[in-house]
Amino acid sequence: MANYPYIVSEETATLLYEGKPYTLQSSHPNFAPFKKALVSEDFETAINYLDIRKQVEAFADGELIVKNGAVYWNSNQLHGKVVDKLLELLESGMKVGSPFIKFVKNLLDNPSNNSVEELYDFLSYKSLPIDDDGYVVGYKGVCSDGWSQSGNTQTIVLQGEVNERGQIMNRVGDTIEVQRRSVDDNRQNQCSHGLHIGSFDYANSWASNGQLLLVRFNPRDAVSVPQDSECQKLRVCKYEVLEEIERDESEITQPYYGVYTNGFGQDENEGNDYDEDYDDEREYEDEE
Repeated sequence: MANYPYIVSEETATLLYEGKPYTLQSSHPNFAPFKKALVSEDFETAINYLDIRKQVEAFADGELIVKNGAVYWNSNQLHGKVVDKLLELLESGMKVGSPFIKFVKNLLDNPSNNSVEELYDFLSYKSLPIDDDGYVVGYKGVCSDGWSQSGNTQTIVLQGEVNERGQIMNRVGDTIEVQRRSVDDNRQNQCSHGLHIGSFDYANSWASNGQLLLVRFNPRDAVSVPQDSECQKLRVCKYEVLEEIERDESEITQPYYGVYTNGFGQDENEGNDYDEDYDDEREYEDEE
């Protein structure tokens, strides 16, 4: 492809293409990859970043369409944080769209519209990453021996080891599941029964002297997001324990975590360039 004149700065990036100047501001979701393509003189890629409709449809291999400024999957218009997640992935330079499509499908499989809407609140606190299966990756604080901080003997546990206090064991590789109706779906009830997952900040503070775990959950298993704690926690009916992480580690800041990344969400190309003390006052919370 021919060379084209361009100018880049901290705030803008401009390409002169077919006699017309095209400028992206730093607030544009494509600004960073557009600027990078210009500096690398990869003009074909840079031109593609100017057309976000074309970029979205190519990224999703035709499974997403952009019409009248809105993004659709199978006639379902995507809103709010779902579109933000899409733009984050595009801005990160990710080329494989299947994890996002799986995330959308999983989200729309959730039987409760309220649960879907509340999940947006949880995702909006901080941008939690998704993985190859379209699951959301989050955090959980447990006791030092792996038992949940509290328990509820009335909860019907389908998968997982439970003790006489209703606490659930969390080992790396475990899948923990309870009946969905055992999870409080009323977000007005701040501390209530259900399996809890939180943001890094929330889970790290809850872990106290215990373990901080990296977990993942399917969006279809999200039940409610209590309105306290700035929507930093949510109740689910199922999750998987991925690994224990050091308390002083930083949270995952990339929008994607999986086989296309190296460690905590870092793009493979970036490095080269891209209770024990049981609290009776919490006895109604399964898995805070």
